[in-house]
Amino acid sequence: MELTVVIPSYNTEDTLGATLDALAVQVGCGEFEVVVVDCSDDDRVERLAAGRSRVRVLRRRKRFNPGEGRNIGAAAAQGKLLVFVDADVTLRADALSAAMAYHQLGHRVFGGALELNEARANIASFLEHYFFNHESQIGRPPCLRSNLSSALMVVERVLFVTEGGFRDIPRMQDTEFSERLARNGITLTFTPTVVGFQIQDAPIPKVLRKVYISGRNTYSIRYGRASSLQRAAFCVLLPLISAAKTIRIIGRHLRYQDFRRRLITLAISPHLAVAGACWMLGFYGALIFKSGISRER
Repeated sequence: MELTVVIPSYNTEDTLGATLDALAVQVGCGEFEVVVVDCSDDDRVERLAAGRSRVRVLRRRKRFNPGEGRNIGAAAAQGKLLVFVDADVTLRADALSAAMAYHQLGHRVFGGALELNEARANIASFLEHYFFNHESQIGRPPCLRSNLSSALMVVERVLFVTEGGFRDIPRMQDTEFSERLARNGITLTFTPTVVGFQIQDAPIPKVLRKVYISGRNTYSIRYGRASSLQRAAFCVLLPLISAAKTIRIIGRHLRYQDFRRRLITLAISPHLAVAGACWMLGFYGALIFKSGISRER
């Protein structure tokens, strides 16, 4: 079997059905399987997936972090290529065939274009999507990447196992994993041919909390062993770093989105600036108090 799609699940019954429906109509990709690793509070996800062809559900009673769910799915996978997809992402009908074709060109680890599912989007949806997915627009050409999102990530199973899989942390396990691969000499790339659409429905306070945690975890994952001199430099330079990050996010959307979404980018730019400040505060918190990786999911 060539492909295994791995989906971690916790109380995802509101979105998982559409995700599985999109997988059921994939074209041109041959044999593949779908492994849903579920730790929900009840059996609704299990019942939702029951009877669907190609779909297996691995049920766990104890709640796990998403990375651990992906590790469980990868361990049970039969496919040579692992396609990690979140339960709120629907793949375009040619996504799996495009993943196979791109892999056959020699790419072992790569991400795809992750666009916002606008069916029930609002300002908070665009804010969350634009802040966290500013490197994965469908209009962006293929390129090298320094890290990847596990909401839509493709990895050779042998490589995944060899490199030890995802670290068991609540958030940013994809950043830690993909940057670890890069440090080990593995090339990460992006292709706009593998396309998914993600639902974002968190309210603005929750989005900003996620951004704050992202800043905290960014410091802890990348710079947790920084010297006193490096920490002092961060204290001074972090406002400039945060401003540059926000400008880069806005710039990428203005460059790679279509005209309508460019207008949306300009409209929510003040919100993105606030998010950038929240990211900076999270970074400062980890820098000053050495609080480590957040345990919040």
